[in-house]
Amino acid sequence: MPYPNEHSARLKNQQAKKKEKQRMEDNAPSSACVLNEKMEVTFADSENGNKFRIVGYSGGIIKNHWYWGNLAIDLTGVKFFKNRIPVLEEHFKSSRIGFTTKQEISDKVIVEGEFLDNDNAQALKGDIKKGFPMEASLFCPPSVIERVQEGASVKVNGQTLRGPGAVFRKGVIKEVSMCVFGADSNTKSTALADCETVKFNLIKENNVMANQEEITSLEMFNEKHPDLYSELFEKGKAEGIAEGEQNQRAQFEALQKACGEDNELLVKCFKEQQTVEQASHLRIEKLEAANKQLSEKNEETTTTETKAAVEPAIQEFTDESTQPANKTEGGDTDAELKSQFAASEELQNEFGGDEKAYVAYMKADKAGQVR
Repeated sequence: MPYPNEHSARLKNQQAKKKEKQRMEDNAPSSACVLNEKMEVTFADSENGNKFRIVGYSGGIIKNHWYWGNLAIDLTGVKFFKNRIPVLEEHFKSSRIGFTTKQEISDKVIVEGEFLDNDNAQALKGDIKKGFPMEASLFCPPSVIERVQEGASVKVNGQTLRGPGAVFRKGVIKEVSMCVFGADSNTKSTALADCETVKFNLIKENNVMANQEEITSLEMFNEKHPDLYSELFEKGKAEGIAEGEQNQRAQFEALQKACGEDNELLVKCFKEQQTVEQASHLRIEKLEAANKQLSEKNEETTTTETKAAVEPAIQEFTDESTQPANKTEGGDTDAELKSQFAASEELQNEFGGDEKAYVAYMKADKAGQVR
């Protein structure tokens, strides 16, 4: 016959195994769905008013829940059962305290409501007014639960829950209670009998989100999942190349418009990764330089011709002072070029509305200096 302490250890081991097996099933007692974070009940208006405010859940990790271990509710998957839900005392259906008039789920679960006129509700309100620290507790039956085994961890509400524990990925808040001690970590609510069970879908850690070790770097991810890392790397590389090629084509087309027919300048600007504004500026500078060179050449030619021996009668009729000023070799004056530019929307678009650049370009082109 085993010693008493051996018998006790064996019994505890059997109970632990039974509880663990039950936790891995797709149901749980209703009392396991009572959640409390030690939040106090406060008044929504003044202490003399009849409205209360309850932060039912802050979005954090509830440590050491008597049934689940570490527990959290995924705020993206929870909702209220109705537009108004009951507010009870200690989760007893027969002890009605009030009802909600405002319900909110954001980064917290918050409700506001009104006390009923019954004696129990008004007595409880009086106790809170005097400073009695009533706590809030939610009854939130889950429809989807993710189990987190010891050594594993998952992300929920921007925080890390480490197993053993569970996450209510989907659930419905059916009522809020005011309690003396809330859902104590070592007790069960007597208002909800263990014979009542809640059914849910169970997500096991080998199916989805739970990881044995939190990945904190690319090197660790590569070490733990080399095939997936390689696949994602190649996909990202291909997408990056495609995006880069598209950006290069767009840049080349923009530079091509800025450089006009000057292919030499286009190649230079593209190779040196010049911006469109820089390319336009370089084009204007180049055209102005060509125009200056042309003017100097014309002046030199005029001087040479003047010095040549010319009969007075012929010189009288060929004096350049009678010719239009600033005339190109093709016969267009500055005024005519400006008139052409003003009359052509296409030229204005091509030269970015820069009349000066167009005149310089045409003079350089007439002189054969534009390639």
